[in-house]
Amino acid sequence: MDASDPVVAPPPLAGPLRLHPFRPRGRLDAGAPSLLVHEWTASGYTVRGVVGLLDLSSGATDARHGVVLPHERVHPDQVEQLAQRMARGRVDPAPILLVHRGSSALRSLLHEVCSEPPRLVRTLREQRQRWWTVTRPSELELVAEELRTASPLLADGHHRYAAHRLLHASGTPGADRALSVLVDHDDTPLHLAAVHRVVTADVLPAATQHGWMVSGWTPTNPLLCIAPGRVVAAHGTGSRTLIPPPTPCPPGIGPGAGTATGSMPVLALDRLLAGLDLPVGYHHEAEEALDDARRRGATALLLPAPSLDEVLSVVRQGRLLPEKATSFQPKPRPGVLTRRLRDV
Repeated sequence: MDASDPVVAPPPLAGPLRLHPFRPRGRLDAGAPSLLVHEWTASGYTVRGVVGLLDLSSGATDARHGVVLPHERVHPDQVEQLAQRMARGRVDPAPILLVHRGSSALRSLLHEVCSEPPRLVRTLREQRQRWWTVTRPSELELVAEELRTASPLLADGHHRYAAHRLLHASGTPGADRALSVLVDHDDTPLHLAAVHRVVTADVLPAATQHGWMVSGWTPTNPLLCIAPGRVVAAHGTGSRTLIPPPTPCPPGIGPGAGTATGSMPVLALDRLLAGLDLPVGYHHEAEEALDDARRRGATALLLPAPSLDEVLSVVRQGRLLPEKATSFQPKPRPGVLTRRLRDV
């Protein structure tokens, strides 16, 4: 394994985290540049975040100074196509979703802001949306100070983030700032789930050859076998558990270089599947993966849900997770919050 392996290639960090105010449009227009507080409720979860413009004008910097941490690979062709659409429409189609552990001072400010009646309430396809504005100079300064050393995880919007960087490098006006919503995981956490795989071939011989521990077949409900550090391979009426070999760190990364990242078997699984060159289906729900596998006589590969700390640990080792390694839910409905690139 070397640095050319995209799973271990260092992620392209953004510069110091800065959320700039902007001028909200329509009924939210506060008459002055503002940060928004956006709250959405869906499927039993209520999530709240600060909305502003993420500054992409600074170059890469050391993670100790506060940076945005992407955690998944992107497809260059998809980034290019998205950048072209954004440039033609001059629009930021949706906010980038960032997750961090906020300070008590920032959390208190947001609770105070949200104690007032919201400026706007909407319900879109059973998802309730509420907005407040942060406009006072003292409040904006407090937000900026509390975020100065933050290093949020880029939870959703990796291709939009990369498209912004591409447009900014080409000199597109307004592309140096990306509409973003920053969620405090310790206040209103998103639900972090796994994305399961379905393949038509038998992966067990290859897994055994590559050092995986493979159990015998069992008729136990595969949903009951999902646990950290393992993959459940379900086929027909039986299932097996697969435990990957230790995943080495890239040379020289951290004090535990060469140690395992066993709690995130998606790393080893996607490397195994890439070596087999198989078409892979993806499902956000384990039951859907099992149903799909039964219909096609295929194998469902069920993964455990990772924690935010596990994802951050992988990224801080200099790794990127494979595509569709995580699912942060619920996300705001598409179209709820957009921005014209020239609006600052």
